[in-house]
Amino acid sequence: MEFQLLGPVAVNGGAGSVPLGPAKRRSLLAMLLLRSPSAVSVDTLTEALWEDEPPLHARTVIQGHVSRLRALISEAGLDTYDVELTTQGRAYALRLPETLLDARRFEDLVGLARRQRDPADAALMLREALALWQGDALGGTVATPPLRAAASALVESRLATVEQLAATYGELGTHDRAVALLSGEAATHPLREPLIAELIRALYRAGRQSDALEQYHRTRRELADAMGVDPGPVLRAAYEEVIGADGTTGPAPGPGGTPAPDLLPRPPRGFHGRHRELSALTRATTATQSPIALLTGPAGVGKTSLAVHWAHTHTDTHPDGRLFADLRGHSGGEPADPIDVLREFLLALGVEAAAVPASVEAAAARFRSLVRKRRLLVVLDNARDSAQIRPLLPGGDGCTTLVTSRTRLDAVMAEDCASPVPVTVLGADDAAGLLTAALGEPDSGRAPDAVREIARLCDGLPLALRIAAARLKGRPHWTAADLASELADEHGRLALLSAEDTGVETALRASVARLDAADAALLGALGHSFTRRSDAYAAAAAAGIGLAEARAGLDRLAAAHLVQEAGPDHYGLHDLVRLYARGMPRDEGPDAVTRRLVDHWLRAQHAAVDVFDPTGARTVALPEGFDTGPPVPRFAERDAVFGWFLAEERSLMAAVSAAARLGDDDRTWRIAALLWPLVHWHPHPGWQLPLRTALAAAERIGSTQGIGWLRAVTGMLFVETGQFARAETFLAGAVAPLRTFAPEVSCQVLVMLAVARHRHGDPAGVLDALADAAHDARTAAHPIAVTLEHYHATHVALVQGDFTAAAEHTARCIAAIPDNEIAGWRPLIWESYGISLHHSGLHQEAREALLAAVAANEEEDLPARTVRTLTRLCDVAAELDEPLSEASYRARAEQLQQSLTRP
Repeated sequence: MEFQLLGPVAVNGGAGSVPLGPAKRRSLLAMLLLRSPSAVSVDTLTEALWEDEPPLHARTVIQGHVSRLRALISEAGLDTYDVELTTQGRAYALRLPETLLDARRFEDLVGLARRQRDPADAALMLREALALWQGDALGGTVATPPLRAAASALVESRLATVEQLAATYGELGTHDRAVALLSGEAATHPLREPLIAELIRALYRAGRQSDALEQYHRTRRELADAMGVDPGPVLRAAYEEVIGADGTTGPAPGPGGTPAPDLLPRPPRGFHGRHRELSALTRATTATQSPIALLTGPAGVGKTSLAVHWAHTHTDTHPDGRLFADLRGHSGGEPADPIDVLREFLLALGVEAAAVPASVEAAAARFRSLVRKRRLLVVLDNARDSAQIRPLLPGGDGCTTLVTSRTRLDAVMAEDCASPVPVTVLGADDAAGLLTAALGEPDSGRAPDAVREIARLCDGLPLALRIAAARLKGRPHWTAADLASELADEHGRLALLSAEDTGVETALRASVARLDAADAALLGALGHSFTRRSDAYAAAAAAGIGLAEARAGLDRLAAAHLVQEAGPDHYGLHDLVRLYARGMPRDEGPDAVTRRLVDHWLRAQHAAVDVFDPTGARTVALPEGFDTGPPVPRFAERDAVFGWFLAEERSLMAAVSAAARLGDDDRTWRIAALLWPLVHWHPHPGWQLPLRTALAAAERIGSTQGIGWLRAVTGMLFVETGQFARAETFLAGAVAPLRTFAPEVSCQVLVMLAVARHRHGDPAGVLDALADAAHDARTAAHPIAVTLEHYHATHVALVQGDFTAAAEHTARCIAAIPDNEIAGWRPLIWESYGISLHHSGLHQEAREALLAAVAANEEEDLPARTVRTLTRLCDVAAELDEPLSEASYRARAEQLQQSLTRP
């Protein structure tokens, strides 16, 4: 079983290759595999599938391809291998074990080869990695820029691996094998200088000096003809090695014949996990000549341990020395002066103390000249900024540099082409593993559940985990459950995670001390926010500052790793940072931040619903005297509104609870009432509590609008989640108040009431509700009236058994739906018609109607209704004795339901 990207995009199962279909479906699968397990937005997929202007129905096409891929996954039995294609709002995610994807296995084998001490073992793994390639990367996909770029990146990784294998053959002395390997690649990539340089060296070391020189001059001519350039330093270095330009035939000896220096600290004890970061670090240090890997992350996350661990496992690939310097950029006190570091490096490299230059510029130049031809590893730990490390960069083609810092060091990435390797907090399993390892052999009191709870309360931060372990080991009468109970108290957690002069609070204090007053105030406001993440608009509201000021401050806080980028223009705080930020001094109480944020979310929802329903029938007015306040996001179209609602779902839910805690009943019900697009399109049981809270608030202040809206939205939620008995009570109670101020919505509520009664086998109640809906729409002169009249007539005909008349009325009903309706009438009508046909024993006709409902639901992106319709299709397939169709419908329904149950 394998998913293939290293060649034609394919899925190979136990029964052979799975038929994927057209190029666009292969392309969509390729994008999902490349980003797995992360979600890929519809916009990204559209960009990858269409090189020119995409069609207006691009989203529908993508949904169709996703639906077919899901069916293929189910039909091929891939779901038994834990393969799952899920919907996440306006995005899709393909999750699968990494061992099933050839590109991931390739990366793992290459990374494993780098860690081998025996070159023979490394060569075996590299050959196995290269054997995974079955042709051109991403074959059979459309040639759009995103897919071309991805294919180029994969090819680059393959060529770098070929060069690595050739170098390994050189270490083994099998130069002929290196020549054979590289010759074919050189014919395909005649202008790739690192590859040609390796071929020249291999030819020379195989005793073919004249062939090596001929290869150099041929490549020099081709570079001049094709690009008008001379050979670069990598190719020239290989040529000089062949002709003995520096009087040697191999690597230059150490300065003054001194042994290779090794300034690395001892390997970190109890190092655990970090497999992804170690692989990323290996890739970053093998992708280019003279690579610079930049490890950045928050205080206490384990950047130094990661760098030192990696350095100790790669000593064989850096035989000419390992240098290390603590630059003290965030340790408190004065950061290390580059001239002092250079002096230490030069002395380690054998330079006499009297010969060390006095100026930074001269010392840096001497350092670079000494290591130009060395295979040297330099670790620059705890850097303050780009200016501090730039004089310390070795620059030799064979040198590798690791830099760790709490700040992002954008200048080093931009000017020195450093490769970023973000270091984040540990996941739940690795955090528990590190804690268990630090504790030693677990005793009976250190139950796994309690250990995992400690790891969670430590926020996965290695520094916090180690201090927690030390605290527990130093108190033999304590159990893990005791410590977990102590840490659960937010007020004392930071104090518990401190030990003497070190700890989380000390580390965070050093980071915050470097902030200016405005950024510190912004961080403090974010600490009091009731949301887990914020965009620039919410951050501006929380801090009471302008939008541009908030954006700039968030970027600086992200660069210092005090906030984390959770997505484009979205930032979050880790729990321990949030606790520290709450304790920072402020000029106002926490309720001030909460009030500003409640008003922000109320304004933002109001703006979103205005775009979602331009008729204004389903909006809720802002409170009287409401201050317009700072700006909120602007939405160009309905799709953008729905994407925003999905992205901010948790924040909006929290805003209802926050308004209730403030005791502001008016704002509480208004925020909840404006949630109806989310409840309609993404219903799940998690909405029940905020809606119940809001309805109670509306009843306390006697708001007719609030009671009408909240009963309607709650009833809609119960219909969409299949709780029809509860739905009927709320929907019936919403009709009277809604008629006074929102007749269009009262019509919709009556139709939903008919749906609920239909599920209870109350045909007379169904007809009464539909008749009332048609009457109310006609009285209000609303365009939906004709649709509802035919809808009522359809059900009358069905009750009478006149299926011909029912079909005619259904067709007229569908045709009469206004173009700009947003209530989802089309799929609702098809579904209702199909269910009635099913109850009447017309199963074939019912299936056709229900399939039309599924298509309409998918087109309008109504996953909850799609689940409901697919479930009904299962019943129809069972009546028709079609077990394969029943299983297919059920599998699709279960996949959709899983995505809906994640609030």
